[in-house]
Amino acid sequence: MDEFKNILNGSDELNEDQLMNYLKGKASAEEQHAVESGMNDSEFINDAVEGLQAINKATDLNDYVSQLNKNLHDQLNTHKERKQKRKLKDFSWAIIAVIIILLLCIIGYVVIRMFS
Repeated sequence: MDEFKNILNGSDELNEDQLMNYLKGKASAEEQHAVESGMNDSEFINDAVEGLQAINKATDLNDYVSQLNKNLHDQLNTHKERKQKRKLKDFSWAIIAVIIILLLCIIGYVVIRMFS
């Protein structure tokens, strides 16, 4: 589940802790500069900061972020389960189709041999 906790990992240099410290006003001058330069360089980071600033300050951002991560994790698991079920279902139809074709071939062979 660790891969779901930090959506900013990847090519971006900014991590979730830096972003949260920046929003709470607890970031050092270096961290503030890193966040602001990241906002200038990346529209994604800029949108993330603006969106989180728009959230009511009375709500706990950590609870909101963990709820979003949980929902994302649940949604991905549901999608993965559906995909697995679909694979098994499609596979069974393929087996049935192959068996029917083989039976038709065998019946056709027997009929041809009987009348020739």
